[in-house]
Amino acid sequence: MRKFKFVVTLAVVNVLTLGIYTVFIQSIEESDFTVETIKGNPKQPEVRSIQAELYDNGLKDVDSNVESDRHVQKKTNNFISDLFENPSEEKRAPADFRRFIRSDYVTMLKQDGISYAMGAPDNTKWELQYWEEGKQRVVKKIFPAPAEARKLGETQITPYKKIGDSLYVTIYDLQTEVGTQLYKIDLKGDSIQKINLSVSSQDEISLLGIHNEVIVYYVMENINGTDVSKEKLYMSNGKTTKRLKGLKSFSNGQTELSADGSKLIVLEREMNDFNWTLYDIKTKQVEKHSMDIPLVTDEFGLGEYTTLKDGLIYTANRLNDGIYNVRVIDPLSDRILYEGNIKDKLKREETSLNGLVLK
Repeated sequence: MRKFKFVVTLAVVNVLTLGIYTVFIQSIEESDFTVETIKGNPKQPEVRSIQAELYDNGLKDVDSNVESDRHVQKKTNNFISDLFENPSEEKRAPADFRRFIRSDYVTMLKQDGISYAMGAPDNTKWELQYWEEGKQRVVKKIFPAPAEARKLGETQITPYKKIGDSLYVTIYDLQTEVGTQLYKIDLKGDSIQKINLSVSSQDEISLLGIHNEVIVYYVMENINGTDVSKEKLYMSNGKTTKRLKGLKSFSNGQTELSADGSKLIVLEREMNDFNWTLYDIKTKQVEKHSMDIPLVTDEFGLGEYTTLKDGLIYTANRLNDGIYNVRVIDPLSDRILYEGNIKDKLKREETSLNGLVLK
C-alpha cells in the first residue's frame, strides 16, 4: 500500500512539474522580428524568394523563417517530432511522392517551385518524378537506362538543371568512384540524349553552368603515374570542346556561369573579405571586385551566410544582437539590388542565423 501511495505521489509531482514547466516556457517572450528595407524593392522576384532562417537558442527553442515582405513563420521545436522528421522531406507533397524521395537512391532538385526527384533502382532503368508545390498531381516517368549508363555499377543520378523542356542530369558510378556522365532528358518527347564531353572515364567533372546548349565545366585530371590531379576549365557544345585559360582559381570558392552565359562568377568569401572575380568567356579577361560588408561574429565566430545562385550573390550578416543585414547583389554590374535589415525587437543575443533559403 505504501509503495502504491509513493508511486501515485511521484506521478502527481511529475505532472505538476511538467505543467509548471510548460506554463513557464509559454510565458517566455519569443523573438519578434521586423524587416526594414534599406534599398531596392522587396517584391521583386529575386528578393521574394528569400527566407532567412533565424534560430532562438533560448529556453523556448524557436525557429523563425523571415521573408522580405515581413511575413514570419515560427516553429517551436519538439524533441519527439524532430527524432522522426526528415528535414529534406516535402511535407505538403502527395504521399506517393514523399515515399519515393525517401528511397536511398533518389536525389532531388528544386527549381521554380517544382521538385524533381530521380534515381536508378538498378542499372536497367531510370525513374523520374516531379511535383509542383501547391498541386496534387505528380508526374511519373520511367526510362530505359542508356547503353553507356548500363555499363556502370551502382549509379547515382543527380538532376542538375531544367532549361526549357529539358532536364539535365549527371550520373556517377558509386562503386568505382570515377567518371561523370551528362545527359539531357526531353520531358515532352520522353527521350534521353548523352552530352559528350571531352574527358576520360577517370576524370571528375564539375558543372559550372549551361547556356544555349553550351556547357562550361572543369575537370580534375589525374597526372599519369601519380596521385596528383590538375584542374582544367572547358567549354563544350557537345560536339566540339575548347579549353578556357586565364582563370587561375575556380574551385576554391563558389563558381557559376552568369545567366546570360557571358561570364564566370567566382565568389570567394572569407571572414573579413567579400570578393568575387569575373571571367569573360570570349575575351578571357579577368576582373576583380570587392564590397565592404560589416560583420559581427558571435562567440563561435559565426554570423554570416553567403551563396551564389542563378548569377546573383545572396548574403546575410550579423550586425549586432538580433540584427541581420540581407543583401542581393548583381556581381556583373557591381550593384546591390536589395538591402534590408531583419531586427529582433527584443535584441536577443540568443538569436542566431542558420542560413538563407532560396525558394
